Amino acid sequence: MREEKIKLAKLQNIKIYPIYKMFAWDLLFYYPIIFLFMSQIKGLSASQVFLGDACYLIFKLIFQPFVPIIVNLVGKRKGNIIGNIFVSITILYIIVSPASLINYIIAQMIMAIGYVFKGTCEATILDECIENQEKKNSTFAKIDGKGSAYWYTFEAISAVTTGFLFVINGYIPMCLCFVFCIIGTLISFKFEHYEVKIKRKKEAHIIKTLISKIDLAKQEYLFIFKSRRLRALLMFSGLFYGILYIRSTITSSILVDIEIPEKYFGIISGVFTIFAAISTWKQHSFHKRLHNKVLTFFSLTYSISMILIGLAVIININRVLNLIIIFSMMIIQNIIKGPYYTLIKRYLNSFSNEYISVKIYAINGLVEDLSGALLSLSLSALLNHTTTAYAVVFIGIISLILFINILDYMKTRIGLKPEEYREQDIKFVPKTKKLEESNKVEIEISTDKEGETVINIK
Repeated sequence: MREEKIKLAKLQNIKIYPIYKMFAWDLLFYYPIIFLFMSQIKGLSASQVFLGDACYLIFKLIFQPFVPIIVNLVGKRKGNIIGNIFVSITILYIIVSPASLINYIIAQMIMAIGYVFKGTCEATILDECIENQEKKNSTFAKIDGKGSAYWYTFEAISAVTTGFLFVINGYIPMCLCFVFCIIGTLISFKFEHYEVKIKRKKEAHIIKTLISKIDLAKQEYLFIFKSRRLRALLMFSGLFYGILYIRSTITSSILVDIEIPEKYFGIISGVFTIFAAISTWKQHSFHKRLHNKVLTFFSLTYSISMILIGLAVIININRVLNLIIIFSMMIIQNIIKGPYYTLIKRYLNSFSNEYISVKIYAINGLVEDLSGALLSLSLSALLNHTTTAYAVVFIGIISLILFINILDYMKTRIGLKPEEYREQDIKFVPKTKKLEESNKVEIEISTDKEGETVINIK
């Protein structure tokens, strides 16, 4: 594939990306009713649902180290397709499998594999297709934010009907979720090839390439762990992802506890999602106004909102006042959730390059999944001894304390001017060995049947 053809392929991928994300970023028709579906249709307890959710993240931790290796072999486009196929299989398995905790855990394993592939490939596909290096971060945030806003808008519309459809038949929303997973998978096939494959014919060169790649991977991981800036971001990202991960199930459990009729679950979720969509469209405004204080504002506000929700349910002085406090705090949580996912990717992409972007996302995924698994397991254990409200207050207080300490650690490591960073914190330059004259090789460039450039080294 010639340079011009590669450029056209990248432009096509940028054009498709927001539409793809609208259908495939996350599950539609799923989150407003999955707690009800698993508890009422499949007969699981609240504690078992949280246990299954924790298993999802544990499986992600298990598969996360191996997926980048597969992605490097098959390419990001095919890796993304594989991920979407696994997610589609998950929903089908939840629908048709007999009711049991074991089957729910198996479904979570399949879903974990799918989202590890998607998480490794999606953002890097977009990031690598943006060629304007000077405005790369802002362009990435704009396109990714547009896709997120599309998804939130679509989710709001679908969520309004989800609760009513669940009352008619609990399987209807899950079937619709499966249909949209298939649509997202089909769109993922539309991404164009642009990656270069390298084929080496001599065994000596294959061994050298393998050794070189292992050495490069070691350099990349060492850079990430030695970079104080990235360490601070990964710590924050892990904890914040953890509390966002349990948000949906906590919301459903709280709504059950305060005796909200099931048919209104979808409408409530839809209203919340509208606020998330609006704030996602305005993600650049958050970044522009708050600058390096945006993560501080998001984390402290979210933790306090969790505490207030739990206290409102526990104290229960006046039902109307309680509902106002609970719904207001949930709206605030969704306003924060909307732009957060795009902004954290923007910050992770800063100062990265084609060498380490996949590794950064892979390690970030590991940290997020570990944090989410620990929080889910903790919540599951707490619910065996207390109510959701008390558990939410406890987790809110702990997360507030942890965020205060992490933010203090971040003060001298994030939000600085480029010249204020240490070079080893922001710049990765791979150390390469020069080939001796005797190791010179002949290179033949061709195109395979899939239209990808193949470099044959003889």
